[in-house]
Amino acid sequence: MKLFASVLAVLCASAVANAAESVTSGDEIDYMPSVIRSSDDGARIVVFERLSAPPALSGDLLLTRSTDDGATWSTPVAIVATSANERHPSLLQLGPSSYALFYLKGTGGSSTFRLWRATSADGIAFLEQSQLDLGWATGGEVNPHVIRHPDGMLTMSYQRLPGGSYVAQSSDGGATWDQLRTPIAAGSQLPRIAFRASDGLYLASYQVGSSALSMYVKTTTDVHDWSAAPQDFAVTGNNHDSLPVVMPDDAFALFWIRANGDQFDLAVRRSSDGLNWSNAIALTDSPDEDDVEPHPLVGASPIAVELYWGRDAPAGSLTHDIVREPHVVVVDAIFADGLDPA
Repeated sequence: MKLFASVLAVLCASAVANAAESVTSGDEIDYMPSVIRSSDDGARIVVFERLSAPPALSGDLLLTRSTDDGATWSTPVAIVATSANERHPSLLQLGPSSYALFYLKGTGGSSTFRLWRATSADGIAFLEQSQLDLGWATGGEVNPHVIRHPDGMLTMSYQRLPGGSYVAQSSDGGATWDQLRTPIAAGSQLPRIAFRASDGLYLASYQVGSSALSMYVKTTTDVHDWSAAPQDFAVTGNNHDSLPVVMPDDAFALFWIRANGDQFDLAVRRSSDGLNWSNAIALTDSPDEDDVEPHPLVGASPIAVELYWGRDAPAGSLTHDIVREPHVVVVDAIFADGLDPA
């Protein structure tokens, strides 16, 4: 019963103080945060897109840091900002004083988009390296999501325009990648991947559709074989922006956004095997605000994460800020006791 009691206490506290904290502010369009906690100095580091006004919506990548557990944040600084369109950052720490940032970059239509890498020794200043060679003769790669295995291997899911999800691996910190062009799912968009080291299980999530999108997942223990049938995840309504993670108790938690009227709110589901999922837990309910691109920062807790996302308030104003909740519960209190054999 002790885990049930702790979850219930957290839920009660969240009901009283369920207010997102600002990471960035202002009239700019700040979008798509990628967040890590540095093992060098404990700083939280967030890299995000800052987009130009529509219709261009061309991006630069900016960075902000917090050294006081997220209470305050440094003034955002541009770390990858050229005349090209740079978007969809994926930030990792590879080891002590070693950071890598992956992103898309293009100068025009979809055929100009390729994936790039920048590196840093301090998690503050980044130097752009060469374009990634993933084995494609022409451009069209977007939306990289990179994870690091305990042995240092990197696995990247990415989208190939106009539609199709792929995966590649690197054993040298992302400098070179396999050329196998391994497909995850044809006709799919925005793939994101997680890996559970205890049993070698990969979980990929992605969306399918045009105006109203449906969300699916696949699992495999062979990163080069995604032939298993997809599993329904969120196929009713309009669902976007999924991101799976592995929790400290080895459960998967999958975050995404779902339509609430004309706006979007955040939700999460949990699974022990990537096939059978708990009921959805609503993380926001803000019909006057548009919540997008949830990115969790997993810590030591098996039941909660720090959660970062983009919020447009009021909805439709196109003044997105990066916001965070420091303690977001990802398990339903009704079922929490079953997670604690003690």
